[in-house]
Amino acid sequence: MAYNDWGKLTDPILLDVFSYLDSHDLITAAQICKCNLGPLHLQNWYRVSQDETLWRRLVFKRLGCSYSCPVDATWKTELKRLIYHVPVQLHQTCEEHKDEIFYVCFSSNGEMIATCGKDGYVKVWKYGSNTELLYSMQLFEDYEYINYVEFNEANTHIIAHCRPATEEILDMDSSLVIFSITKGSLCPVAVMEEVFPSFRGTWLDNQMFLSASDDAVTQLDLLACKFQEDDIAFSTMEDLVLTENIESKIVLKISFEDDFSPEFVKVIDWSEWKGETSNCNASNSSVRSATSEKVVALYVSEPDNFSRNKLAFYRINLDLASPVTSEPLRTIDVTCLGLQLSMDHRVLVCNIRRITNVDDGELHIEKDVVTMVVSMQNSETSPDMFGENFPLERPQTSKHVFPSVSPDYLATESDPDVIFIWDRRSHQVISKLSHAIPGKENGVSAVAFHPADQEVLVTVSDDCKLRIWMSRNKINSVSPTLDT
Repeated sequence: MAYNDWGKLTDPILLDVFSYLDSHDLITAAQICKCNLGPLHLQNWYRVSQDETLWRRLVFKRLGCSYSCPVDATWKTELKRLIYHVPVQLHQTCEEHKDEIFYVCFSSNGEMIATCGKDGYVKVWKYGSNTELLYSMQLFEDYEYINYVEFNEANTHIIAHCRPATEEILDMDSSLVIFSITKGSLCPVAVMEEVFPSFRGTWLDNQMFLSASDDAVTQLDLLACKFQEDDIAFSTMEDLVLTENIESKIVLKISFEDDFSPEFVKVIDWSEWKGETSNCNASNSSVRSATSEKVVALYVSEPDNFSRNKLAFYRINLDLASPVTSEPLRTIDVTCLGLQLSMDHRVLVCNIRRITNVDDGELHIEKDVVTMVVSMQNSETSPDMFGENFPLERPQTSKHVFPSVSPDYLATESDPDVIFIWDRRSHQVISKLSHAIPGKENGVSAVAFHPADQEVLVTVSDDCKLRIWMSRNKINSVSPTLDT
């Protein structure tokens, strides 16, 4: 066909020809005469190349499925989102930890990252184009591990769950330690003994946190604990324990039939549970912190009867003078391996194993691990389930793996050193990120999206490294040629 004959092709013929092109070639065809500035006989190429059926085909081809395009998007922008706006490019690797890293999280403003691990260190990083270590502290020389850290919403303090190597260090089996990060370093300001070694406390507001105690063998008390911070330099952790600068009150009593072990807890603003989004949003932490009504999402396992393992939601009111003995608002029978709450309090995500019936009527814990996403604004609806996660060889194994969710994406651990990124719209895997080191198997422990930018993801694993991933758009600063 002569060069000038291409301009004689009708739109239906061009549409059929363009249907065989990939995204790069389709973009090239569009650029030939963008905005009717190209050769006169090719000016219909740009118009035909924008046909939505072409871009829809490319999206379906990439995902291997079909789904409905959002009303505020086009199929072309959907393809752009899947190619250029998913955090799949390794931007930076930070190597300050000396042993396995167990947990990672962002501050609410996204300016800091906190990590902790088997080396007994809490580390705070200054996030940016070049992330740098800001503060670092090892609580005990004879450490066992620190397996959980969390910023308060004001980003002035951090709570950490610690397990000393021996109880003689603080005469504690485990403890919650509060650090100030406003004094130019990580400064411990309060310590609370934890009765339950596996229970990771959480913040209730900027000066108060949630802990747990057992009033009886089958009675769990949840405690609202408020600390008083003094301008005193403590030379040892033992001195800090003796200050007794924590006041606590019981806010919820829960009864169990047998021995129990609380493990994970998150506190959700009541307005989000009811769907009153106008009262609270991610950028207005002062409103949320002032709200006395909360929903506690609590995972409790019962070692002697795993059929009673459950994630339960309870309503509490911090202003009540007397504790509430409450029935749950909702329960989900699962074995939970890691629980996370989105920064805006609207979505809860956890890695779970289902508890199911087998042919003989016996209950068992499924081998495969899946990820469950629960919407707080539609709390009565069934959770979204994302499969294809890793199977653990021993069903009773409880390796803790913490996923993360953003408006469009879900990141979760899968094979021992692989992170799956799911598209929440299509429920399809759109990328797999590797922590693999030749000759060594590394278990990924936790992942976290940036609270204000889902094109940034941080991950940690047994290889002692913090990895920061960004989208192609983020790394290149300007979105490539799909803008044509």
